[in-house]
Amino acid sequence: VKHLLYLKEISKDQINKILEKADSFLVTKNVIEDKNKIMRGLSLANLFYEPSTRTRGSFHIAAKRLGAEIFNFDDKMSSSEKGETILDTIFTLESMGINYFVIRHVETGIHTMISEKVSNNSHIISAGEGDVSHPSQGLLDLFTIKKSKGDFTRLKIVILGDIQHSRVARSLAEGLNTMSVGQLILVAPEYFKPNMEHFPCAEYTDNIVNGLEGADVVMTLRIQNERMTQSRSNFDIKDYFNNYGLTTERLEACNDSVIIMHPGPMNRGVEITDNVADGERSVIREQVSNGIAVRMALLSIMQDQTNK
Repeated sequence: VKHLLYLKEISKDQINKILEKADSFLVTKNVIEDKNKIMRGLSLANLFYEPSTRTRGSFHIAAKRLGAEIFNFDDKMSSSEKGETILDTIFTLESMGINYFVIRHVETGIHTMISEKVSNNSHIISAGEGDVSHPSQGLLDLFTIKKSKGDFTRLKIVILGDIQHSRVARSLAEGLNTMSVGQLILVAPEYFKPNMEHFPCAEYTDNIVNGLEGADVVMTLRIQNERMTQSRSNFDIKDYFNNYGLTTERLEACNDSVIIMHPGPMNRGVEITDNVADGERSVIREQVSNGIAVRMALLSIMQDQTNK
């Protein structure tokens, strides 16, 4: 894995290798400190042109635990405000000796373009591309599911909410397709129905009761107002919650051992209630913790391959 741009480009064996490696990083602090030579002498740049808390912080902590130096780029305080292109910014940072670039950007295809232009020593990791891709989130979601549930082929997994605008849903579906998931159901109102060409292994329904029936995993998504058209941005939030909000009553249709996931940030009282978000079936906080281990594994494997 030289670059991580889209999860669909990663094979089943590669995904399993990353997940197995991540498991080895879910250990005590003392053991983690033994790993801090893996990226010693290397540098990682976080270049975020859209807001982030979890992903940016997670990559920062992951790289630091592996011994790397971290450069956190602020586009509002950089030469991009003066008209510098993202590619020129990266070329500048390459000249400073930075090897790893974690990039979030709204423009479709920009990570591929960058990966084709950078030096052979550089690694490009997409930390989110518009509504198209968020591969490291997809990996941590796969890891969280596997830790809780094991064999993907036996599972019914539901993604619920604003799927049309969700890069998280796209990447998770790509990963689940590669891992041969038993059943993937997309539940959303018609106005949030995605282009099903991007979800080849999934079924769609606007009926939340039928969709949740017997579910082993439910991933609920926030409403992404920032990606909506003007005509859709003023829809009725109360109506959405009444029809598609994840409540304890609606969970009764799922398997008793169902786990609840959310990529964050959550809008409580819109797509999920407090009781569900903070309940015993929720693994939302585990997702955040797992994200550090998964990103450590990804960086470690990339560097292992570079050393070879």
